[in-house]
Amino acid sequence: MQNLARAVLVLFGLLVLVAVKVALSVEGGKPSAALTAQDVTGTWQGDHGARLEVTADGRARLTDSSGWKCTPSGAPAALTAEGDWTIDWISDENPGILIKFTLDGPSVPYCGDYFTLDGTGKSGASGDGSDVRAHFQHQGGAGRETYRRTATG
Repeated sequence: MQNLARAVLVLFGLLVLVAVKVALSVEGGKPSAALTAQDVTGTWQGDHGARLEVTADGRARLTDSSGWKCTPSGAPAALTAEGDWTIDWISDENPGILIKFTLDGPSVPYCGDYFTLDGTGKSGASGDGSDVRAHFQHQGGAGRETYRRTATG
């Protein structure tokens, strides 16, 4: 009888641990501050030479970003385009913005992607957001770049 009681107790403990783990994974496991336009506006420099300018009026300009497949041929190529952005993100990813770039040509009307931020940079010594890293969610392969916001001032 004691062995049965121990087994039930162990199973109950495991069930509680699994429930806690699931609850933390659904919540993301870490709190995050709400993303604002100020967190994303500015100039972002990619580690492969791309440059993304995000302006407060909702416009974005990307230059020389490699590895994009949103071309009429579908082959990976460098992308230089302008577009619009809004605060938006995929629910299971870091916060960010959705950028819809307008491209030339009838077969590719626009190329959209989520630009996700790894933190807001509001904490730490500077707290000015300059230490945030970011990347485009669907830009893959060798062309994937990590961006850092350049200092303003």
